[in-house]
Amino acid sequence: MPVTQHLTHTPAQPTLAPHHVHKHNPAEVLLTGYDTLRPDTYTVTAQWPTHHPFYTPTPHLNDPLLFIETIRQCFPLLAHNAYHLPHGHHLIWQYLTADINPHAMHHTPHHPTHLTLYITCSDIRRRQNGHLTALTLHAIALRNGTHLGTAQTRFSAHSPTIYQRIRGNHPQTPTTPPPPTHPTHVGRHHPHDVVLSPTPHPHHWTLRNDTTHPTLFDHPVDHTPGMLLLEAARQATHATHHHNNHNHNHNHNHHTALNTGASPEPTTVTATGTATATLTRTPTRTPRLTTPPTPPPYPTHIHATFLQFLEYTTPTHITTTTQPGPDTGPSATTTGTTTGTTTTHITATQNNQTAFTSTITTTPHP
Repeated sequence: MPVTQHLTHTPAQPTLAPHHVHKHNPAEVLLTGYDTLRPDTYTVTAQWPTHHPFYTPTPHLNDPLLFIETIRQCFPLLAHNAYHLPHGHHLIWQYLTADINPHAMHHTPHHPTHLTLYITCSDIRRRQNGHLTALTLHAIALRNGTHLGTAQTRFSAHSPTIYQRIRGNHPQTPTTPPPPTHPTHVGRHHPHDVVLSPTPHPHHWTLRNDTTHPTLFDHPVDHTPGMLLLEAARQATHATHHHNNHNHNHNHNHHTALNTGASPEPTTVTATGTATATLTRTPTRTPRLTTPPTPPPYPTHIHATFLQFLEYTTPTHITTTTQPGPDTGPSATTTGTTTGTTTTHITATQNNQTAFTSTITTTPHP
């Protein structure tokens, strides 16, 4: 039998107080309460807003990182309330693995989305004084009884004294982020939501740490937030697909123009001798070569490992490689595009050291 709910809410206060999930802005809180089912097993309820200013829906589907942020908020909620970790202790992300069912992620623009998460905590570590130092969180999320996703993640916890010993002295003066890449290349609508800056090299970007961003930097932190790194991985995945598809469509259109006898450009021929004549040959017919826009591929599996702190005052480099999935179409090996799943490997380096890695598997948009 469930025990009495530790945290409750009323219709006038649908979400928990921000400090329970390490947020300052109440609008960023996604969790509404939790119950203890038995030791180390809990249910957590969540509500997604109809419109979030940053985790905006893709066509007809909720943002997959909205699910990741929901999982992230579960850790401080349970660490402080179920495991009595004092407020002021620092939580450090170690890894995350999540699988998402896109068919349960449909966006309802006129009604909030309600979730129930069944959570089990394991590999729980404590100090001699009883304070929590680490645990692994396993979550199963349901939406109206439909399986929405699963996640496993691990955090460590440190007192302010130990955290200061780990971090040492580091600059915290914000710097002006480099210019953003084009928003549509990374699946965004507004430049201020772009976390990647272009470089001359394909599949290579510089991370943008915009400390004025109201969601990613909801409160002051002394390093690049984990959710910013996950957003960078997602945007880099989108940009990689955009680059591959752009090259494929360009090559396809050029090949089609040649095969139809149409010249891609008007041709000018100049003859010289006793007289000079210029002949301009215009193609007799120019095919209309347009590619209808297609929704971006949707992330269904996300794995991330946080290896070390990333300083937002030091340049961070993001690179990607891709690997077609087993159910790809015949054009995958020649064009770099797939008709099935594709796995993108993302790496973040700083000072020539790997600090963050991620893999994101995407499928065609349902």
